[in-house]
Amino acid sequence: MKELLETIQALPVLGFLSGVGVSLTGAFLANMFARKREQDKARDEHRFSVYMKLMEIHSFYFWYATAEVHKERVPPDIQSKCQKLSWEIADMLRAADDLEHLDEILDVLMGPDYPSAVARYEQMGVLLGKLGKRVNPRYQKKIGHIGTRNVMNLGVGHKNSTAPGSTLQVSFEDQ
Repeated sequence: MKELLETIQALPVLGFLSGVGVSLTGAFLANMFARKREQDKARDEHRFSVYMKLMEIHSFYFWYATAEVHKERVPPDIQSKCQKLSWEIADMLRAADDLEHLDEILDVLMGPDYPSAVARYEQMGVLLGKLGKRVNPRYQKKIGHIGTRNVMNLGVGHKNSTAPGSTLQVSFEDQ
C-alpha cells in the first residue's frame, strides 16, 4: 500500500517533467524551423537581388556584343556601368556564398575564358534563364519570348519600337 501511495505521489512529478520535456522539444523544433525559414528567405532575397543586377548588366552588355559585331568601340559610360554592376554583384555573392550558380556568375562577369563578347553575353542569358526559373518562372518565360521576337525583328531591319520598355529608338519620321 505504501508503495502504491509513493507511485501515485510520483505521477504528478513525472507528468510535470514529461510536460516540460515535450515543451522544450517543441520550442527547440519551432526555433529550428523558424531559423531555417529565415535563412531560406534571406537566400531568396539574395537570389532575387543578384538576378535583378544580372538582368541589368545583361541589358548593358548587349552594347559590348553589338560593338564587337560592328567592330566599334564600347561607349565609356556603358563600360563604367558594366564594371560597377559587376563589382556590385560580386559583393552580393560574397554575402550569399550558398547561392546556386555562384561560380558561373563570377566566371561570366570576371573570368577570361570567353572567346568573345557575344559568347559572354549569351552565357549571361543562360544564367538569367537558370536563375529566372527559381526567381519568377512565368516572367522568365514571357520575357524570354519577347526578347527572342525583338532580336528577330532587329535581324530583319526593324530599328523602331513603340514599346515603352524597348531599348530601340522611337521614331515616327519614316512612317
